[in-house]
Amino acid sequence: MSWYINKNSRACMIRGKVIEEALRFYLENKDKDLSITSIETYANDLYYLKTKDLPGKIVKFNAKPINSLVKIGIKTFNSLMIKKIINLKSLKIKKDHIKTVVYPDFKVNKLNINDECFKNCCVELKVTNQIKKSLLKKHASQCYNYTINSRKPVILIYLVFSKIGSKHPVFQAKAVLYIVKKK
Repeated sequence: MSWYINKNSRACMIRGKVIEEALRFYLENKDKDLSITSIETYANDLYYLKTKDLPGKIVKFNAKPINSLVKIGIKTFNSLMIKKIINLKSLKIKKDHIKTVVYPDFKVNKLNINDECFKNCCVELKVTNQIKKSLLKKHASQCYNYTINSRKPVILIYLVFSKIGSKHPVFQAKAVLYIVKKK
């Protein structure tokens, strides 16, 4: 059973990374006016390519919410008025006297949340089927470390998917945003 759980966890991790890559592809090609369907196809192709060594049942199960996650990701980035991403530079984080080099998921030139403009800030993206308090605390801590090193707020975006129905299930997703900044 642990074999199955490990393979499923790996497929989930790959799905999250693929959603991130699809959103990056969308932002990098925004001026080409690509359709949402083409971004979904890009995400699905990338997912199946990266999971070719995993069992088919696990791969197929974890692929189901990809289209809804891509749609809500694009909608969220558009609502934040993100026009352009900046080339990522690493951040050096010192924790317990150990230096670690990290790369946030996105660095954007400008975004707006509730009429507040943030410039040159990092965006951390998480894909999940539910937000657990323990993981939220861990992710907020990760973002706080980015905030300390970048001296800018970090936007933590959760793309949360859920399954509706059992006979012919449909997946839908929503975005939940947090602003993490140094007090």
